[in-house]
Amino acid sequence: MEVIRAHTRRRPTPRALAIARLIGALYVVTGLCLAYLTLATPFVEVFAAHGRAVSNENAFHALGWLMALALPAICLVLGTHRILDFTELQNPLSARRDPLAGLGSTLGQDYVAVRDLILPGGRAVGTLIVGPHGIVVLGQLPSADVARLVDGRWEAVADGQWVAIENPLERTARDAEAVRRWLASDEHGFVVKVYAAVVAGDDSVTRNAATSVIGRGQIPAFLASLPPHRTFSSDRRRQILDRIRAILD
Repeated sequence: MEVIRAHTRRRPTPRALAIARLIGALYVVTGLCLAYLTLATPFVEVFAAHGRAVSNENAFHALGWLMALALPAICLVLGTHRILDFTELQNPLSARRDPLAGLGSTLGQDYVAVRDLILPGGRAVGTLIVGPHGIVVLGQLPSADVARLVDGRWEAVADGQWVAIENPLERTARDAEAVRRWLASDEHGFVVKVYAAVVAGDDSVTRNAATSVIGRGQIPAFLASLPPHRTFSSDRRRQILDRIRAILD
């Protein structure tokens, strides 16, 4: 499954990846060497020794400690960031919150996910999945730690108090309707099926007439349960994706 989003970074060439990782490795090695000098040699003691004939002895000591402590840490951080920035590794903390995490190997090439879509007029739609079924606008319920459902109303914590917020299911349904209207405005009579669904961490929230509620691991099964959109051919999907890419760019 391909994932497209606004300002997607192009994948570097293998040569560029190798050079970037080599530079990162050099940073890491330099940081380790400086850390070794600091911990295993009298490097710091040379700078920290008193009685030197310098105009500002305290500044000289500060420079020594800065080189001994800050430089190894900076080199290690820069090197690690450089290596990981050009590696397709998923942040485990982000993956727990990302409804699309792990779906790349589950869904086939017929599915394309769209992230961070801004429709004309400024409405933001977080996640879409385009496939043989049509389009699914995928929302996400807020964490139970910061939001709750009371007598059919949603509330969230703000400044230590519970305040009313927009119903996530209704918002996702409105997002789906906005996507449907936008696509219908330029499809010459062809109407794309657009579904609304939210990802929930538990079973405490039930679906409504317009929006389905699915678990984190149920997205592939939910997509498979949708009826095929027989007129939504691969050519039409490509046209839709080209239009989406145009506004993402």
